[in-house]
Amino acid sequence: MTTAGRVCLAVVIVLTAGLLIASTARAQQSQPPPILIRDIHVEGNRRVQDAVILGRVKSTVGSTFNPSLLAEDIRSIFSLGFFDDVQLRVEDFEGGVKVVFAVSERPFVRDVDFVGNKKEDRDSLQEKIDLKLGSVYNPVDVQRAVEKLRDFYEDEGYFEVQITPTVEKFADSDVKLIFNIVEGRQMTIESIVFRGNKGLRPDQLKDAMETKERQYFILRGKVQRQRLEVDIDRIIQVYNDNGFIQARVESHDVSVDREKARVTITIVVVEGPQFRVGEVKVTGVTLLPEREVDRQIKLRTGDVFSVGRVRETSTAILNLYSTIGRASADVNPKREQLPTVNQINLTFEITEGPEVYVERINISGNVRSEDKILRRELPLHEGDLYTLQNKEKARQRLVNLGYFETVNITTQPGSDKTRIIVSIEVVERATGIFSIGGGYSSVDSLVGTIDLAQRNFLGRGWEVAIRIRAGATTQQGTISFTDPWLFDRPLSAGFDVYKSIRNYQDYTYDTTGLNLRMSHPFAEYWRWHTGYRLSRDVISHLSDTATPDLVEQKGATITSSVGASLTRDSRDVIAAPTKGAQTTLSFDFAGLGGDSQFYKASFLQTYFKPIWFGHILGMRGEAGYEAGWGGKEVPLFERFYLGGPNTIRAFKFRSISPVDAAGFKQGGTSEILGTVEYVIPLPFGLRVAAFFDIGNVYGFDTKFDPTDLRYGPGGGIRWQSPFGPIRVDYGLNIDRRAGEGPGAFHFSVGSPF
Repeated sequence: MTTAGRVCLAVVIVLTAGLLIASTARAQQSQPPPILIRDIHVEGNRRVQDAVILGRVKSTVGSTFNPSLLAEDIRSIFSLGFFDDVQLRVEDFEGGVKVVFAVSERPFVRDVDFVGNKKEDRDSLQEKIDLKLGSVYNPVDVQRAVEKLRDFYEDEGYFEVQITPTVEKFADSDVKLIFNIVEGRQMTIESIVFRGNKGLRPDQLKDAMETKERQYFILRGKVQRQRLEVDIDRIIQVYNDNGFIQARVESHDVSVDREKARVTITIVVVEGPQFRVGEVKVTGVTLLPEREVDRQIKLRTGDVFSVGRVRETSTAILNLYSTIGRASADVNPKREQLPTVNQINLTFEITEGPEVYVERINISGNVRSEDKILRRELPLHEGDLYTLQNKEKARQRLVNLGYFETVNITTQPGSDKTRIIVSIEVVERATGIFSIGGGYSSVDSLVGTIDLAQRNFLGRGWEVAIRIRAGATTQQGTISFTDPWLFDRPLSAGFDVYKSIRNYQDYTYDTTGLNLRMSHPFAEYWRWHTGYRLSRDVISHLSDTATPDLVEQKGATITSSVGASLTRDSRDVIAAPTKGAQTTLSFDFAGLGGDSQFYKASFLQTYFKPIWFGHILGMRGEAGYEAGWGGKEVPLFERFYLGGPNTIRAFKFRSISPVDAAGFKQGGTSEILGTVEYVIPLPFGLRVAAFFDIGNVYGFDTKFDPTDLRYGPGGGIRWQSPFGPIRVDYGLNIDRRAGEGPGAFHFSVGSPF
């Protein structure tokens, strides 16, 4: 390019750049300045405060007017749910604009009423719905309330109930909701009919259902749609557990006879073939003997196939591995279906996994109780090998504390396959008692009571109690304290200061004393106990017909004794056992100072076993022997007696005893006692029991003869009340002798043994 050309090109470039610069400058001069928001205002709101509304607005005073952001603000305000409409208005204001959000509030529910309801009163129906007075009126919420009311009425058998909501407006636009209810008649199920069932009988299918036919006055047979839907699944489950793995419910129909107010439910099933178990194999077992794993299998070759038993087998194998710390084990039951022969081959593939250790223990729900009083009871600690036995033992110990309504222990995977997190969730119960009142006991008749007790004092597990009893024949007072973990060790220590006065037919017994006690666990379920007792016992107010032996006992006696015992207690729930046993071997020695000189040995064995359907078989055996030493006899108040609510219930309290020549019941120096009790649980914490008691007391003029026994059957009712187990028993004296009654009635608190 020539020089002239280059100059011309430069001139063109400069001119072009100049034109571009000039054009840009003119454009900038012609663009208007930004519009700023100078104020934000809300109008139309009566109840909802400005701050609540503006808290949802992202636009701010001083920011640039942005239509897109303001549209988002409108949506945010509307999402509060308080308004039927939200409008935006923009006005000129101080060199910028003023943004006004004009809202139209939804009405508030000022009143709710029910019309036509006969089954339930207004307050009960109000509890069934979520609508509260003062809440924002929302048609969706009203429809939900209608559905809940309909579900409630259908649960009560009002299958044709009609519920229509209406709205009445007040002058200030608030509303009153009225639910117009036409209950109709209460429908009952006349019959449940099955079609297509050949392999299973109708009664087998009906037993699996919660929906029941009416049975005179026992079951009304209410129609409940939701329950019926669940029952369809239950029917299929029954078929699957009886080998019909292809079974299905083709249809179910509810037909109503409006004249008779009766309903017939028809269920059509398609069963398919019944499958049996073919070959059963287990693979992957290396850590346990195969025969131990084989014992857990609930299905054998030739059995009818059952989905439930496959599930039970898997759970049993997992539990077996958990006993050796392999909580991460996995069981995969594989089924090989052979349609030609209607068989299923089963293979339980086991992945044993590594040993699992406790990574962390989380405790929740303990509001009053300190964490440490729960943790110290646990046989599981962070870093320990996790086993199923320790998990169950932990739950049992926490339940037996008596501090909690419920105790749930669950597990979650830890940071890796060798770690597990244990979560303990408790619901605390009231452990304190303050009561002034009265009661009745078959031993003491009418009794006035004052109780001030706390089983979990200051949330530290201390047991403190002051108890006073006063009645026509007895007066008692006790102050006691127990620390179950003295010095933060599993050493239980405590004391009792007591005074008791009891009037018997021939004399009055007055005792004042102090007990010091201590115990410590060892091994599994075992505990040793030791204690010291110092008491002053007075026999006075003898009857005019008192025998010489009784006269000799008159006056005050100081007793200083020590005692020791060994116990083994594996009962699941101490207050009302369902399984486990208790063994107690004890020995007391009196004569470390004082007036009394005797020794006493006793043995107690109980056993509880669940039988079926939650029924419990309980058994007890007890024996005792005592004798004086140093030329002294056993004091009258230390001797053995039987009869009463906790021994042989066919006889009154302390009525079984050797007698002297004058017929005075002088107590014995040896005893044997046995009990068998059969307990059947009922709803609402009730249980009924049948029992048979047998035993006798020997000594002095009565030789020990285990064939000379008193006995009697009986029955009773138990109630697991908030104050402890309450029992009502009647024992029948089938071995009635001269001067004895036909039986005895007993009302008492606590477990019989």
